[in-house]
Amino acid sequence: METEMVKPSVPLRVLEFYSGIGGMRFSLEEANISAIVVEAFEINELANDVYEHNFHHRPNQGNVQRLTAKALEKYKADAWLLSPPCQPYTRQGLRKDSDDARASSFLQLLDILPQMSAPPTHILVENVVGFEFSSTHERLVEILHSEGFATQEFILSPLQFGIPYSRPRYFFLAKRRPLAFAEPELDGCLLCKPAYLECLLKKGLNSSPFRDENLFAAIKSLIFSTESEENNDTVSTVGEIPLATIGTETSDKLSEPELESSIACMPIRNYLELNYCQLKGSSNTLDKSQLNFSASKNAAEGTDKVGNSSHEMQASCCSGIETLHGSVENFIQLNKKDSTTFMNDAWNHYWVPKQWVERWGDVFDIVTPDSKRCCCFTKSYGRYAKGTGSFLATKNLENLDLLYQILDRKHSQQECRSTLVDAFGLRYFTSREIANLHSFPPTFTFPKHISLKQRYALLGNSLSIRVVSTLLWYLFS
Repeated sequence: METEMVKPSVPLRVLEFYSGIGGMRFSLEEANISAIVVEAFEINELANDVYEHNFHHRPNQGNVQRLTAKALEKYKADAWLLSPPCQPYTRQGLRKDSDDARASSFLQLLDILPQMSAPPTHILVENVVGFEFSSTHERLVEILHSEGFATQEFILSPLQFGIPYSRPRYFFLAKRRPLAFAEPELDGCLLCKPAYLECLLKKGLNSSPFRDENLFAAIKSLIFSTESEENNDTVSTVGEIPLATIGTETSDKLSEPELESSIACMPIRNYLELNYCQLKGSSNTLDKSQLNFSASKNAAEGTDKVGNSSHEMQASCCSGIETLHGSVENFIQLNKKDSTTFMNDAWNHYWVPKQWVERWGDVFDIVTPDSKRCCCFTKSYGRYAKGTGSFLATKNLENLDLLYQILDRKHSQQECRSTLVDAFGLRYFTSREIANLHSFPPTFTFPKHISLKQRYALLGNSLSIRVVSTLLWYLFS
């Protein structure tokens, strides 16, 4: 029997809480759900500028904590979508949990639910891994169960959807009875993979529930190609999930060996500005972005920009690898002429500061356009060097072993490390590229007055549209 999405005759009415730059709303659109956002709530003024720029509606900037049951019932909302502050549940936020003032507004919303004569029928909550162990989580489960909701919980990462981006997040789904999930056997469980899609596909879901037909084809291919490789039981209760599977509260530290070994992600190159725009047919490109890919292309073809073949480069760099300093000197001399040309004005904001490489290079996560995984980008990307996201090497990619050799040597001379920016074209990911990895559509843009560091911060607080759109589709199916 074929399973289909049953579309309501009247569009669902949705309230967005902590709406940020619009990730939930874009996810609704991607999931092809017949719904209207009747109001969004967000206290961050810059986030509201971005939301208004893309949706032509400015979210309510009032304090959510001041909302009442009577005020919320006026919206007649069928669904609440919430992405409350994560700091109370992280190490950086000191794990104050419900005692953190930033948790107060979410707890207030939970307390309002039992007071409503017509509460929402659907709820989705997104937060960091670690939220599931909090007292706030206990309160969430207690209230929703007492109000007659069925609940299911997930920890999912874009890696599980073929995207080369490690950003595991916790998701809580709830439906008010007599409504039921399409897979009720998952009620009360916390799962670490998108089992809801697997179950429905096995029941005969053949038509795409998403606006993008290619998305459905890719997910279907991934699920069935990895099914035979899974050795662990999919379903576990919250208390029975091994901590090694869940990882820690910091997403970039989450252990995902099963994901890496079983899922074939697309290369990062497909999400970089030039390649992404060619694939999507968008004109939203960065000026002179061809520069980076000419370097990558030359490396792939065996030629650096000075004109040396990759074999000559390799011989110069690695002939004396046991005497590392000599190899570095040869490499530097070969690339000095190229540095001035490569450091083009169009990319001045994106080169990694040389002083960062000198001091923190040994903890960098460096990827290439052909890599199939990068680390989570946090709101501090561009402000701090350690643990905030990956850096991209765009040049002389055939010599990356030498790059790692230099960075791994604590005693490497500062001159050696500082030249890596020039020699390997080390740069930050652009804000558009990070948006691509979050699956924001090509139509998404920032207002001109939002600075680069502000863009990084706003994206770091956002969510994966690919992941959330599948969850929303499942929630409303």
